[in-house]
Amino acid sequence: MAWFSLADGQSLADKLFHRANKLEDVIPGSRYRRVHPDDLVEMAEVEAINNDSYGIPHVKFKVSFCRPNRFSYDEGIRMLSLKTFADRYQERVTA
Repeated sequence: MAWFSLADGQSLADKLFHRANKLEDVIPGSRYRRVHPDDLVEMAEVEAINNDSYGIPHVKFKVSFCRPNRFSYDEGIRMLSLKTFADRYQERVTA
């Protein structure tokens, strides 16, 4: 099924859903948010992107949470693989 893999190595699904562009947009300093069903707003700010010993890129980021009543708190630093981060945090916040 050659149509699943394109000449540049990306799958047709990646091209259709712009998955590759989403991964390239994750850079240090960028901010993302995710709204949970209970209106909890989760903010993530990218600190760094580094490859692990297997060559898999990981994102180091600060995460904070804010409730609708304006109660907010910083959770600290976390790390996820680049793909998982991009799948979880899809809404980029501009300054």
